[in-house]
Amino acid sequence: MNFKEELNEEQYAAVTAPDGPALVVAAAGTGKTRTLTYRLAYLVLEKNIHPWEVLLLTFTNKAAKEMLTRAAELIQRPFDRSHSGTFHSFANRLLRSHAGEVGFGRDFTILDADDAKKLVRASADDLGADKKHFPKPEVLLSLFGVVSGRMGDLSAAVDERFENTEVDADEVLRVHARYQARKKESNSMDFDDLLIYALKVLQDNERIRRFYQDEFKYVLVDEYQDTNAIQAQLVHLLVKEHGNLMVVGDDFQSIYSWRGADFRNFLDFEKAYPGAQTFKLQINYRSTPEILEVANEVIAGNPEQFQKELQAVRENGSKPHLAKLRDGSVQARYVIERALELNRHGTPLSEICVLYRSHFHAMELQMELARAQMPYIVTSGVRFFEQAHIKDVCTVLRLLVNPGDELAFNRLLEMFPKVGAKTAQKIFRKFDGRVNLQRPEIHDQLVPMLPAAAREEWEKVKPVFLAYREENLQNDPGEVIFRFNKAFYAEYMVENFDNHKYRAEDLDGLIDFTVKFDTTEAFLSEIALLSNLDAEAGSAPSEEENKNALRLSTVHQAKGLEWKAVFVLFMCEDMFPSKKAIEDTGDSEERRLFYVAVTRAKDELFLCCPMVRRQHDGGMIFLDPSRFLEEIPVDLLQPDGGGFF
Repeated sequence: MNFKEELNEEQYAAVTAPDGPALVVAAAGTGKTRTLTYRLAYLVLEKNIHPWEVLLLTFTNKAAKEMLTRAAELIQRPFDRSHSGTFHSFANRLLRSHAGEVGFGRDFTILDADDAKKLVRASADDLGADKKHFPKPEVLLSLFGVVSGRMGDLSAAVDERFENTEVDADEVLRVHARYQARKKESNSMDFDDLLIYALKVLQDNERIRRFYQDEFKYVLVDEYQDTNAIQAQLVHLLVKEHGNLMVVGDDFQSIYSWRGADFRNFLDFEKAYPGAQTFKLQINYRSTPEILEVANEVIAGNPEQFQKELQAVRENGSKPHLAKLRDGSVQARYVIERALELNRHGTPLSEICVLYRSHFHAMELQMELARAQMPYIVTSGVRFFEQAHIKDVCTVLRLLVNPGDELAFNRLLEMFPKVGAKTAQKIFRKFDGRVNLQRPEIHDQLVPMLPAAAREEWEKVKPVFLAYREENLQNDPGEVIFRFNKAFYAEYMVENFDNHKYRAEDLDGLIDFTVKFDTTEAFLSEIALLSNLDAEAGSAPSEEENKNALRLSTVHQAKGLEWKAVFVLFMCEDMFPSKKAIEDTGDSEERRLFYVAVTRAKDELFLCCPMVRRQHDGGMIFLDPSRFLEEIPVDLLQPDGGGFF
């Protein structure tokens, strides 16, 4: 094979790198997968390495399969005897031979998510954990996983996570200890344990460590900027003797710190591996020069990064559009109009994606799309009004408007401690199918029927229901949601959702959105009608319909994907970048997130910047353009109001 003919100069330099540690800084759209694939082939064809002597570690089975299959085609030999795959699959294979070193049998069971949740719940029951204020198992598992991946202090993390709640941090730690013991007793590991115990085996047993160091003469790691501390340490032990490590990634696209990823593994690679060679892939095959100019300006403001600049090979196209629009509703109509226009000129709707920082940014757009009966797919999860936390708070409004709404009553009661579906149904029947919570005497009858653990919590929400009539809140659904959230639901989210901060942002957006409606009935009717329109338009489109449906996605979920045209919503300060994210970690990761959004576009890029947003208290706030827009020279963008304002 003539590698020089198959690759550009940058790729060729990386693929043919000499032995030793190597860092490949692969900017967006520069052929990262191609480079890794050809590196695999090069090691076999030119270095006479057996396929099973190369270990490729990735984050998804799909990525590993794609690269190994393509490499096998190049060398005409299979890679299927290799340990290559995801970090977790490699750890599993290692432990199937050496689980005894860490106190497990080789026939250990890997708990799936549901099994792990059940075992955490059983561990809490073993210890008689507080039934009133104890986090859901999935919340604890997420926390345990992030902390273990960072090799961090669980006690400090638990204190920080639950500092503003009534959760007993010491009790959480006791449940964690019991959960660990239960897994040992049942010869079971959860997903996080695979990495924890694989690392422990390599750390504690020199014989085994040397075996794997000899077994894998070369190690390649994909998306290294997304590794956490435990993954980086695992890799370090595997290559400690020979140093033949190549890691590939892009610090510009490190956007998962909230999952435990540490981009400093990437930035500090040369410190961790003295003498490492660095290769940069900067020739972009995806986007037009105009889009790449914006991308380069977008990321330039970050202080800690490998400096690189995307270089275009495609011919010139049109400048990215900057649309300054009146508000979110006008933004929604603008996106639909422009998408239809692109479609008329030959771009399939499936090649058009609308990206947003937070789910609530797409609220108005989803409503307008439903009205227009325009097919769309939310690739990053469920549609806005179908999300659990949105349905939860709307349940309060439904029950106030219709005391006979059994589904709403049951959903509401099941949020409270020790109230299950059967208890809720039983109570509803005792009220003969009508529970008017606007009346004080109904609460007097209801409270004694509740389990003891739920009574105190119910007293917190009782004033919200009584105020509906007493303070004439029928015309202010946002105020009802605001009070319910403050009295009860904010803490409920902390204990029940691992991403509670982002769900809180959704509720803030929903509360402001309700100002469009004069009454609670009007708000609920609109949501119900639009949900039904969604269903008629095909909320689960067939494969054929998918081919011509607009894509909607958060930026996080869009990483690694590309479309001909991309819209980015709410390019406004405190929205993109997210105010909460900046308060937590500063704006560097948010800027990288915007860079990811920009570099998803191949031909057309639309940056949308609404100017005002109405609030549920009747006020109106003026939105400042995002700091990221302000950093882009004006001559790189073309104004595009399109008659919308």
